[in-house]
Amino acid sequence: MKRIIFVLLISLFMSQNCFASDNYVAYATDKKQARNEKQQIQSLEKEVKATLRQQIYYTNTNDKDKLRTLYANDYINADGFDLNMYFELVEKTWKLYPDIKYTMHIDNISIIGNTAIVAVTENAKATTTEKVDETEIKGYLKSTSDSLYYLEKIGDRWLIKSDSIISEKTELTYGEANDIKIELIVPQLVPANKEYTASLNITVPDKKMLTIASIGQEKITYPHVNATEVYRKLPESGILERVFRANKENLNEYTVASVGITRAQVTKEKEIKLIVTGLGYVITRTNVIAAKDFSKVKENGKKETTAKLVD
Repeated sequence: MKRIIFVLLISLFMSQNCFASDNYVAYATDKKQARNEKQQIQSLEKEVKATLRQQIYYTNTNDKDKLRTLYANDYINADGFDLNMYFELVEKTWKLYPDIKYTMHIDNISIIGNTAIVAVTENAKATTTEKVDETEIKGYLKSTSDSLYYLEKIGDRWLIKSDSIISEKTELTYGEANDIKIELIVPQLVPANKEYTASLNITVPDKKMLTIASIGQEKITYPHVNATEVYRKLPESGILERVFRANKENLNEYTVASVGITRAQVTKEKEIKLIVTGLGYVITRTNVIAAKDFSKVKENGKKETTAKLVD
């Protein structure tokens, strides 16, 4: 009996060693495979980063032809702009702001198969001039946005298929508007056909400044249609608010704040004249959530849930 137990124990010991060996081989194989997959992902991430670095370089050097090679022919962004519309806007931006320069910080890259989603923060700066009362005043533009880029690897190249702007704010200030704080607060996401409040907060350091302002709402369309400006004298609180209703067409929107700064000047004829000494514009994006009507449809005794756009 002892011999049988001993043989059984040896057998079990050998089996355990065999299993341990198999487990070790499997573990080593899995570890090696995981390491290879990680290296492959890192290699693909480098390729994606190189594509986006090229995009920034060609944009900053106004090289339209090379920039276009980075985009897929069927490119369309979340605002519904196709490749031709997008590049028309790019060229108009270059024309309006010849010295505009962009920077990009890549926050995250997610790669699945031959597709990549890249979360980025982009900034832009430029200068411009505006003629006011026969006098040219210098302006400064700065813009920041958080976006998602969608890329696909076709052959050995990564191409930009689409992009979606999550948040976006642009400021353009001239003259004395550079010396005041302008803050426009709007929600980043709003359901279609729902009301939301836009709040404009302005800190004016000099009480001799007469400040007027307006807040408008614009759909993000192409061609672009400007909002109607209705200027009001800034209250003593420095806060101006308007309530808007998001559009029913499921189009994303811009809220546009316009600010004018004037000072009283005595003319030679001893008349008081208001002189524009500063202009400011703040544009903030609001993405509109498409309205859906979830209703239960009864057909052949079965209940189905359908979603449809609300007109």
